[in-house]
Amino acid sequence: MALQHDDRLRALTHQDADFWADLVDSVLIVAITDNRGVITYVNDRFCEISQYSREELIGSTHRIVNSGYHDADFFRDLYRTIQAGELWQGNICNRAKDGSLYWVATTIIPKKDRQGQIQGYVASRFEITELMNTRDRLCELAETDTLTGLLNRGGFNTALADEIARCREPGSTSHPALVMFDLDGFKQINDVHGHHAGDIVLRAIASRLIELTHPDDPVSRLGGDEFAVILHRTLEDVSLERYMDRLQGVLERPIDIETVTVSVAGSIGAVLLDGTDTMEDVQKNADMAMYAAKRAGGKQSQMFTRNLRERAQARVSILSEARCGVERNQFEVYYQPILNCRTREVDQIEALLRWQHPERGLLAAEDFSDVFTDAGLAQAMGPRMIEAFRRDVCMWNEQGQPPRQLAINLSRMDLIRDDYQRELEESLRRFNMSPDSFVLEVTEAMLHGRRADQGIRNLRELARSGFRIALDNFGKGITVLNHLRELPFSQVKIDQSMVATIVGNPDACMVLSSLIEMGQGFQMEVTVEGVENREQFDLVMQMKPERIQGFYISSALSSQDILKLPTHFEGAVRA
Repeated sequence: MALQHDDRLRALTHQDADFWADLVDSVLIVAITDNRGVITYVNDRFCEISQYSREELIGSTHRIVNSGYHDADFFRDLYRTIQAGELWQGNICNRAKDGSLYWVATTIIPKKDRQGQIQGYVASRFEITELMNTRDRLCELAETDTLTGLLNRGGFNTALADEIARCREPGSTSHPALVMFDLDGFKQINDVHGHHAGDIVLRAIASRLIELTHPDDPVSRLGGDEFAVILHRTLEDVSLERYMDRLQGVLERPIDIETVTVSVAGSIGAVLLDGTDTMEDVQKNADMAMYAAKRAGGKQSQMFTRNLRERAQARVSILSEARCGVERNQFEVYYQPILNCRTREVDQIEALLRWQHPERGLLAAEDFSDVFTDAGLAQAMGPRMIEAFRRDVCMWNEQGQPPRQLAINLSRMDLIRDDYQRELEESLRRFNMSPDSFVLEVTEAMLHGRRADQGIRNLRELARSGFRIALDNFGKGITVLNHLRELPFSQVKIDQSMVATIVGNPDACMVLSSLIEMGQGFQMEVTVEGVENREQFDLVMQMKPERIQGFYISSALSSQDILKLPTHFEGAVRA
């Protein structure tokens, strides 16, 4: 083979060596070094692209054009290959004298003497800067959200994997964090003002995130109205808690959309990264914290804790058991009587779901409240409750019981589901029941937060269909008076916390009396909940509400026990 090479070189030398040399110089960037890597020859193309003179290059090594782009392992592999006498090929990013970067596709061939000893190396290259820049642009586009210019989910996953890997490096002392949030009130903007307005909001939020966060920290839009930030350098100047406070502040700043101004808020979840969790676990933990903030009403932040994970695992377990419970008819409807103060008769009963758990016994609704946040379970239980009530009504009618309205507590999931009303009305038609036999109870908290406007629209539709609507837990928290004035409430139910301290407490009595008068002032029937003893009952009766509910009247009863209720109550109400 060596003789064949010699013959070819002789042929070239005798025919047109100058032509071939010019051809090589016009196409390739050539450098020759000795076996220590010291440059002994460069052609004009090398000088031109590197911007160094021949005098500056010869006698130096290739470190003169090292860009710092490649790590030590890259060059370790290169030197190991050529020092073994083998050809090396690859792409190298170099730095020119003016600081600009350029890429070269490189082939390095060891130059050996007749004994096979390496005398030096010949490096031939051709420039591929534009090709590599195009590749980088395509990679960047593949990881960029086109609407906001932030990283998309793919870019976020890459950045998060890199950050977790840094946390796992020996001696790492960094304490980065992942913050995820979505926008409360964003859907309403899309629905009312259109998707163009929604796009303006998303771009405005993206700009504010960039301003709030250190340029080295990745900021992402994961999709829809969900964003994520990986905090590292930012936390050198501000605590995580302070960052989340500032984030909520910038989210709530009004956004101008042409002729209107809109506002959003955020449900924010955060988790610290320590390198012990997988990338999937880290995202689940941040998402869990964000969901906890959302369940608490939104417009707030929540840090991930191990306790939060335990609660989430318990929730998954109880939901799984509840699905089996629905299939096996373990859920029963109990009824708590509500006394009409004028007639002294029970004219309403509140439906309270009970779970006959195979291991834990009879459970009250507060023991499995997470069940009502699951769309599938909430959807399955509604018709079953109506069917149970229909069966019980038939039995009560046969036993000569008077007709009574049924009060049903709606969950947030029920209220925001567009098909809830249709399913409820279909159940009533099937059982030949009328909407005015039902009082649907909602809480003030259900009228705020994510998708609240949708819930309010559905509430109005239910009222138009003939259902009576009650505001439950009145007085427990902040009540927006506009809701009392503008929403179709026909009843308010004063929370039991307003009754607990009225005995021997004139101030508490005055507050309760004022709440009763306020409800009646809005032309609503008022029910006072939580009356547990005779002293409380006598005081409340003097305030003249329309109804009283509580253990003094009766605890929640099975359908059979309802038959034992007296038809009329006097004096000590409870038998």
